[in-house]
Amino acid sequence: MKVKLSKKFIDSVAYASSGTDIYMDEVLTGFALRVGKQSKRYTLHKRINGKLYRDEVEETHLITLTEAREKASTMMVNIKKGLDVYDGYHATPKLKDIQDCNIPTLNEAYTYFKSMKPNLASRTIETYDQQILGRLDDWLDISLNDITKTMISEKHKEISKSSPAQANATMRALRSIWNYCQDSFLDDDEEYIIKDQPIRILNAKNDWNKIKPRTRHVEEEYLGVYFKTLIEHRDGSSFKQASYSNNARDILLLFMFAGVRLNEAQTLRWEDVDLDAARIVFKATKNGSDYHMPTGKILQAILSERYRLSNGERWVFPSDLKRNSDHVKDLSGSYHSISDKAGLHITPHDLRRTFGTVANSLNVTYPVLKRLLNHREAKSSDDVTLHYIQVSQRQLREALDEIEAFYCKHIGMTQDEVIKSLLQT
Repeated sequence: MKVKLSKKFIDSVAYASSGTDIYMDEVLTGFALRVGKQSKRYTLHKRINGKLYRDEVEETHLITLTEAREKASTMMVNIKKGLDVYDGYHATPKLKDIQDCNIPTLNEAYTYFKSMKPNLASRTIETYDQQILGRLDDWLDISLNDITKTMISEKHKEISKSSPAQANATMRALRSIWNYCQDSFLDDDEEYIIKDQPIRILNAKNDWNKIKPRTRHVEEEYLGVYFKTLIEHRDGSSFKQASYSNNARDILLLFMFAGVRLNEAQTLRWEDVDLDAARIVFKATKNGSDYHMPTGKILQAILSERYRLSNGERWVFPSDLKRNSDHVKDLSGSYHSISDKAGLHITPHDLRRTFGTVANSLNVTYPVLKRLLNHREAKSSDDVTLHYIQVSQRQLREALDEIEAFYCKHIGMTQDEVIKSLLQT
């Protein structure tokens, strides 16, 4: 049957009751819609140079009609030139003799991916481990070519029930690993042996979860309550004068006073803290570079006191677990306790947003604020002017002291008075 293919026609045409129905396109000769019992596919259906070619273009839900026609036209040109029909289309790799090739399992692919990416940050690896080894643990022994679009859709829906954001993140991690390995595992003729990643089914069906950016922070009218609760908090180990005393209180104050990220604070080492110069170096941060940050007056006093109690400890915030020489990993219990006292549920990243909000309310200039939040340099031409602006440590320190003073003002205290309160045992 010959028809003018349109999206409306394709969507409305019924699946074949048996066999396959072919609908030839009136617009592009040789382009057709093939409808089976459960699928609809664009195909190339044309005799070229005396030979009939019947090659799949793409499943209808994975490509627009216009894109499919363009792809079919290119495929015809490839055939006439004597090239592979899919030449130039990485998205539809030719799988050649894959039954004779060693297709990696998901576990093998992930192991290979990590071995070839030695510069991945430990936090990234930890996150990927949770997603691949944790949420996809039942797929680890499955060959990549046996992971189907249906499996992807169902797994995404399953994870979404507990966390829509983590469902998206898990599939993005899988996509990264898949794409890297597809270009790495080739046969002797350097042809692909791993099929195209099936995660794109989420794009085609528009099934990615829509995650709204979080905006929660400590609003100004509650700053005094939260800050006062925090500086008055003492954990059960405070009387011990140990290196881990008041971990939760001090690290939350670090978030408020410096706006750093959770993993940057938890993994801070004393070797990266210069108390004489009142400066911290956060290594290998999220934006890919080291961040040199001066310290405000109160934060400097907190660090000095913690160093006095460190007793040779390498971590600024060491774990309080016995026989454990690692840094803190989970202080959620203490965070909840402090939040309950303040009547506000606040997370470390909420305090990073609070830091940025306070800085903005104080009219801290954009270049300084960008440096304080340690954001990656934008690629947009709109931000090119920032490359010509050099922000000094003095400017950063003045801004940080101004932010500390802003918090203090909300509880009617000076920075010196807050320091005196914090150092009381």
